[in-house]
Amino acid sequence: MKKAAFVLMGCAACAGSAAAQSVDDEKYIGAGARLRPAYDGGDTSRLDAIPYLRLYGEHFFARTTQGILEGGWRSQPFGGVTFGAQLSYEEGRKADESTFLSDHHFQDLDPSVAIGAHAEGDWNLGPVPLNVLLRLRKDVDSDNGAHADLRATAGILDWHGVRAGLFGQVTWSDGKSTRRFYGITPSQSAATGLAVYDAGAGARFTQLGLVGDVDITRHWIGLWGVAWQQLQGDAASSPITQERNNWYANAGIAYRF
Repeated sequence: MKKAAFVLMGCAACAGSAAAQSVDDEKYIGAGARLRPAYDGGDTSRLDAIPYLRLYGEHFFARTTQGILEGGWRSQPFGGVTFGAQLSYEEGRKADESTFLSDHHFQDLDPSVAIGAHAEGDWNLGPVPLNVLLRLRKDVDSDNGAHADLRATAGILDWHGVRAGLFGQVTWSDGKSTRRFYGITPSQSAATGLAVYDAGAGARFTQLGLVGDVDITRHWIGLWGVAWQQLQGDAASSPITQERNNWYANAGIAYRF
């Protein structure tokens, strides 16, 4: 589904620090491996190299801790909510990673870049740190469509250098994006032998997962994550969807400074 060179620059879907953190907290750069489906809705898995990234300046940021590789500018003009604008890496799909897609002669979908905006807040519910993110992403290629993400992460463990958190996410896509990945046009129907399918806008998927890190030395930390993803709406009903439920897992190491 994803070209290896771009995956290395792409999203670490479950990676990140377990608890909600301020922009003044630790920064890190690292790498790891991710087990993911050949494509969202596929019934086989692939292993990729991925980055771990968490860099914050006074306004600049770059990170993989919120499900995708993104970077840009942010500010907290009032209250406890941070507002920002970002560029994000949008993964494509490589047909030859899936027997189903290659057997039905589907074409690759190239990765791209989206421009967007977000609002993010950190709070504490008693002893539990909570981070909530609302993010909008519109592909620079207008034919590729747009997405919206609502993501929340709660810290559930901080014990002797071991931290863990629970996150949930819902992603919505417009009609262009859903049709690009899950629709089948009349010309595609003729090439693939599958029925025409006009996918529309709506909820794309939901995710639920665990993320964590563990201190190895003063400057080195281990990172891990596991997530369950379920396709929704027209994506779940598409003729190319072999499995509505997919699993992601990742682990790696990062240098903290």
